[in-house]
Amino acid sequence: MEQHSTAMWARVGVGLLQCVLIGGGLWLMSQTGKRRDIQLDAMTKAFERQGQALERQGEVLAELLRRSA
Repeated sequence: MEQHSTAMWARVGVGLLQCVLIGGGLWLMSQTGKRRDIQLDAMTKAFERQGQALERQGEVLAELLRRSA
């Protein structure tokens, strides 16, 4: 009987450990996702600024070409 009880508690302990590990993994994935979202937002803003600068550069070049013609 004592051996059965010990085996049962061992299974319970292993199950709890698995739950803790899974929960920890999910939390880490969540934190990583948040950091990735912040990085993607920063990249998006940088690309938008770069696109605006290129548009402005194109406008300036077009105006220079019109003036020189």
